[in-house]
Amino acid sequence: MSRYERVSPYDQVDGEYTPGPGSPTKIPLVPPSRRQSSASGSIFAAERNPPPETFIPFYLRTWVVLSVAIGMIFLAAGVEIALYRSQLNQGWRIRGIQLLGGINFLKSVVPVVLTVPISIFWVSVDRDIGQFQPYVALSKGRAPADRSLLLDYGQGRTNTILRSFHYGHWAVLLSSFVCMANLGLSSLASGLLTTHNAVIKTPSVTVQTVKTLGLDPDYVTLEYFNAAAGYSMAAAINNLTDPPFLFKGSWAIAEFKVPSPIGLGVNETIIVPSTAIESTAGCEPADSVSLTSAVGIGQNMTITGTWDGCTVTFGANHTGNDGYGVLPLSDCQTHPEPAPFRPVLFWMYSADLDKAELTFCQPKIDLWNVVAEASLVTGTITNVTLIDQNLPANNISGAPLNGIPFNGVEFDVAGENLYVKARALSVQTGVAGAVYRGADPFGGATAVMQTDHGFLNITENVYTRFLALVAKSTYFNDVETTVQTTITSYDVRLAVYPLAAHAFAAALTFIAILATINHFIHCRERSQTRIACAPTTIAGAVSTASYSKFAAALQGGMNEDEIRAALAGRTYCISRRTWQIEATDDVEDYHPPERRPPLELRLGSRSSVASYDSGKTATGPYSPEMRLDGKR
Repeated sequence: MSRYERVSPYDQVDGEYTPGPGSPTKIPLVPPSRRQSSASGSIFAAERNPPPETFIPFYLRTWVVLSVAIGMIFLAAGVEIALYRSQLNQGWRIRGIQLLGGINFLKSVVPVVLTVPISIFWVSVDRDIGQFQPYVALSKGRAPADRSLLLDYGQGRTNTILRSFHYGHWAVLLSSFVCMANLGLSSLASGLLTTHNAVIKTPSVTVQTVKTLGLDPDYVTLEYFNAAAGYSMAAAINNLTDPPFLFKGSWAIAEFKVPSPIGLGVNETIIVPSTAIESTAGCEPADSVSLTSAVGIGQNMTITGTWDGCTVTFGANHTGNDGYGVLPLSDCQTHPEPAPFRPVLFWMYSADLDKAELTFCQPKIDLWNVVAEASLVTGTITNVTLIDQNLPANNISGAPLNGIPFNGVEFDVAGENLYVKARALSVQTGVAGAVYRGADPFGGATAVMQTDHGFLNITENVYTRFLALVAKSTYFNDVETTVQTTITSYDVRLAVYPLAAHAFAAALTFIAILATINHFIHCRERSQTRIACAPTTIAGAVSTASYSKFAAALQGGMNEDEIRAALAGRTYCISRRTWQIEATDDVEDYHPPERRPPLELRLGSRSSVASYDSGKTATGPYSPEMRLDGKR
């Protein structure tokens, strides 16, 4: 018998055929189409081909998958470390980037850089697993056409999930879940970066204070009072804000040298322990007011008012539509203080309404130890925090003032020179004029006086600011001391958002672990698959079925339904002799590929081996005569 005429697909070709246990005795003829001609003679395709070197796509190689999975875990750890550093340092400075307008770009490009490469990789892995699956099914043998030759996992994610679940292709199913999980990475990464106002503190900054609590002996010149009255008038007319070291119109802060900005951030402020005086006007409306009107312009009119058990009567000249002034409260038994410390009254008169309004004010001061915050840019006080009132002995809370402030409008100028007397008059007219002009934003004095006690709040605000200006200049002496302070800046910084960071890191870790598990599942499933080239090319696909009998049933121009009908009713496999796709019934003595023997057999138990060998057949699930490498 010629060695090339009749052979079994699973017998050796270098000797005569000898049927083995359970092997068929009938030897099939080798079809002529399996022969190939060459110049040197005939070489029959029936000769056994050695197993091809298995082609594994780049994205399915173990070292590649593990490298990406480990990289994702390191990326998750890096995100958590970045979050820790962000919370430790309150983020990162972005002033240079902010000036270039790149904050939004930075917040949007980082998620893309972090997630797009990862998504592309796992989509590529999913594609290769789907393309490999038909060959995996054929390598296992007896695969229906729907699960092998006609299987197409490139028709959309929903189709892939449903088919893989139905066919039990778990590697394809898990790979789809990995791809879908990657879709959520970009959403989580988009919330990683945020901006916030960070409070940056620089401790141990030396600052010189230039004022300390004490009555300035130059107050007798009345220059400080005159300046305060002038500023009050200017503020009422021009809507000026508080000058340096005045806070909220009532607090006078001991002055200190504000350093220049150091560039740590925006809104830099310095925090200095200091002393502050709070001035309160204590204004109240008169209990009663009576007016005796003048007969004509230039004539006297009499105004009488009562307040806190005191009755005040004074005459005023009607020289225009309106009149105003300020007087000390004299000849009152309930307030026997000296003239500079007595309560005062502000009066307003409207000829149009033929109405007078009296407001009585009794000033007071409170001394505090405070922590003052001043802006390094503007030098103004931005905040005052009260500490306590335990101040050292001084001549403000002690003698001669004993905690009672000057009223600022009545002075003992007997024996003083002409300039001091002129300043005293200027102070009175200036403060009263400031109250009068304080009604301008509300429509003028006549409009304000149409309501009951319309000038009460205006008088309170203007007179309080005047008293605070007096306190700033009069109740502090020039004494320099050194204190240790802290500079605080409010800087807009780029930070990592905690919730998004934790969620992103957890998602990265989960995807990496799931993808790694799926990779090893797929490795085990494709362990019997032998493909010599990429299955995605036409040439590669043709090479796997060039001598297959079933291919004759497929003709050019057939549509999908015709192809499905031509392949129906048969199962298919990859021949272990030719390494081509065959219909199972075209391969005589077909044996499914070798599966792993039981654990006892792998451990070498003789009884187990004997029992296992006695139970197998040539068509059973495991045949020692047929191995993956084609040898017996």
